[in-house]
Amino acid sequence: MNLLYKSTRDAEKTVTASQAILKGLADDGGLFVPVSIPKLPVSLGELKEMSYQEIAYTVMKEFLTDFTEEELKSCIAKAYDSKFDTEEIAPLAKVEDAYYLELFHGATIAFKDMALSILADFGTNHPETSSSATACKEESGEE
Repeated sequence: MNLLYKSTRDAEKTVTASQAILKGLADDGGLFVPVSIPKLPVSLGELKEMSYQEIAYTVMKEFLTDFTEEELKSCIAKAYDSKFDTEEIAPLAKVEDAYYLELFHGATIAFKDMALSILADFGTNHPETSSSATACKEESGEE
């Protein structure tokens, strides 16, 4: 079953994940949100033992249901690789009695690397979005 996305301003119109990614914002200016929140097929204990890439796939496959396993794994492999200065991608650091998720190990040393690293790959690795995303990348000068 494909998970659909609706606008925060109009729940009647729905789109697929790839359509939401390509559009960015809904026609009415709202944000796209999932119609329902899927349950993860693994426990938190199991997630704790996975690599960042494995966690990314486990979570994303539940939300991006119109992408194939191959498409998702390819996007994840390209996005979360040696561009990050640690194999863990987002290590969990303990300071005294608190834990902090370090989201600054990407190319720009900012948390935006976590989401934006994969966005372009989503656009170019799915048949429904690849031609539009490639055109956008070419116009912006990105390769």
